[in-house]
Amino acid sequence: MKITNLTTETLLFNDLGKQVKGVSPVDRAIRLGANDSTYLLETSDVLLSAQSGDIKRFKDAGKISVNDRFLAVAAGADAVVTHNFGMIPNVTVILDPTDTPTVAVLGTDVTIVHDADYNVTTITNKTAGAVDMDVRIG
Repeated sequence: MKITNLTTETLLFNDLGKQVKGVSPVDRAIRLGANDSTYLLETSDVLLSAQSGDIKRFKDAGKISVNDRFLAVAAGADAVVTHNFGMIPNVTVILDPTDTPTVAVLGTDVTIVHDADYNVTTITNKTAGAVDMDVRIG
């Protein structure tokens, strides 16, 4: 999941869980500077935050955007996402998200290719024309 700060302030996300270091838990918070973005692996803490925590609160207030939006990707053109996960991500592509949202059919509507280190994902538009895409990577 990608979150992007749409404001000029630093946003603090306090509900993204704890990491256990030795015998004591360490709070794991994320600070997102003005106009910065980051990709988050979709752990249960991240999904809970998106449903009812800080991510949802900031999104509802118009302070962040969630996921990638690519507008008018031409036929045969690529949408490139650099997430730096270092592992195979789960990728969901929604075509025409503002009019008639439709899950893209792999091989027919899009192809998805990852680099050898699984840090960059390339989505190619295989439809006959330009299409808007919402992309969730987690």
